[in-house]
Amino acid sequence: MAGDGIAFAYLKATEGSSFTDPRFATNHAAADAAGLRVGGYHYYTLCSPPEGQADHFTATLDAVPPARRPLPPVVDLELIGNCDPPPDLDTLLADVRVFVDRVESATGRRVVVYTHPDLDERYGPTPFADRLERRRWVRRPGERPPSGSWWVWQRADDARVAGVAGPVDLDVMRPPRRSS
Repeated sequence: MAGDGIAFAYLKATEGSSFTDPRFATNHAAADAAGLRVGGYHYYTLCSPPEGQADHFTATLDAVPPARRPLPPVVDLELIGNCDPPPDLDTLLADVRVFVDRVESATGRRVVVYTHPDLDERYGPTPFADRLERRRWVRRPGERPPSGSWWVWQRADDARVAGVAGPVDLDVMRPPRRSS
């Protein structure tokens, strides 16, 4: 993987308050052994209490030694596969803040917020990550990076990487700004 020019990998760790990806620890160890910077993400269930989701996510991350988790935790917010109707903006924002605060308190790291465009379209015009004052992970397939502030850009969801069966998301991490 690192030989393919891939420098980092985010792996799904959990979803909701009870699902753990059964391959998370194995995939994490393999990505780490391949020389990648590795992090975990949580697929947030919109109509489920945030406390249980945060505790489940952090317990799963705790199975990996902190030295092997160089990337900050991510919360993935999407309408796809979630309750219908979704909660109103104020309720969802309050719940996600509880989740973020709890994860940050447990991990000592600031959470990055990934939003699928459907969520930002429903709750726009201000990107959800900006409302939380957190770094943004933006999904915009194609060759041109999105405008505005973003930390990670998902440019494809059908990439091929040696050592991984099937398509994967291909993401670009924005390099830190250099001070002059």
